[in-house]
Amino acid sequence: MAESTAQDIRNDAALAIACSQYDVGPIQTIVEAVIGSRRSRKWVIRARRGDFVLKERSEALATVEQVAFAHEVQLRLEEAQFPVAPLLGTREGNRSLYQGNERIYELTRLIRGSSFDRSSEQAREAGRTLAWLHAALSGMEVPALSTSTPFHRRPDLAGIADHIPRAIRIVTGRDEDRKAASEIVKRLFSAYDQLVQRTDLMGYAQWPRFVVHGDWHPGNLLFSEHGNVAGVFDFDTVRLEPRIADVANGALQFAMKVTSDDPFSHPDGLNESILLAFLSGYDAHDPSLMLSVTEVQALAPLMAEALIAETFPVIAQTGRFGRWSGLEFLHVVDRKVKWLTTAAEELLARLNHE
Repeated sequence: MAESTAQDIRNDAALAIACSQYDVGPIQTIVEAVIGSRRSRKWVIRARRGDFVLKERSEALATVEQVAFAHEVQLRLEEAQFPVAPLLGTREGNRSLYQGNERIYELTRLIRGSSFDRSSEQAREAGRTLAWLHAALSGMEVPALSTSTPFHRRPDLAGIADHIPRAIRIVTGRDEDRKAASEIVKRLFSAYDQLVQRTDLMGYAQWPRFVVHGDWHPGNLLFSEHGNVAGVFDFDTVRLEPRIADVANGALQFAMKVTSDDPFSHPDGLNESILLAFLSGYDAHDPSLMLSVTEVQALAPLMAEALIAETFPVIAQTGRFGRWSGLEFLHVVDRKVKWLTTAAEELLARLNHE
């Protein structure tokens, strides 16, 4: 990541104006950093009054109402002494956000910590902290037009799926890649539709709804030297939804078997000890809010839904998934979805009886 000095800021008018909205004292350095989600640009600012993170959202990706609600969530969590970075208000009006140049900015204190070490101890802490978040936000009112799109029964997924083959064709220049992508997308979308129906038959729509984080994965958490969660980040996807959607996505993200930075080399399965630790950590926070047997039964189909619904929009937009080929990544998703709808269900059924 490239470092900029306070002098360099003057060459970026939008960044300079955004920084000037906050009373942090003279700025010593600014470093553009990869923290949490890559959907938003972030800079680590070292100034006389401390270290901060400036986050920039495009108004094309987030509305003021969504950001304002995310800030309400963060402030409520801060009051509950939850590990969330404190928001700083603007010089004028002490507002939690600043709008300018078709961007929405926020400034928080910098939290330091370490990434998930893939231990059962930290997985248990991640599960416990997620339960803490759900409990702390219980009963919170959710304004209309303030929340993000859920992955379960996502209304725009069919249209997104239609764009994927063409996006891949634009990147590769090969019509055979478009045809291959079309076949995989049809198969995955059909699987998604069946998974949604199965989950709905379990009573998903009738389950109590909580304010959920919506993107609970290792990249959005930092851990202290003692193994506790030191900070939780990126509340862009907070929404009202049955809590098991958050648990399913979190369990998937933490328990996926990872052997390297190359997703094509990862085994299809879930790490059983990490999965069990994550779920037991969730149940340990408050015994009166333990997951029900039916909720645990819904984990596998919801994991598969999340994998499809979170992958499709990225590939549809860019023809790729990060730095990887969109077509090759679709093959990976196809393989993992098959595993999740067979072996994962057997694994979770066994855990449900232990």
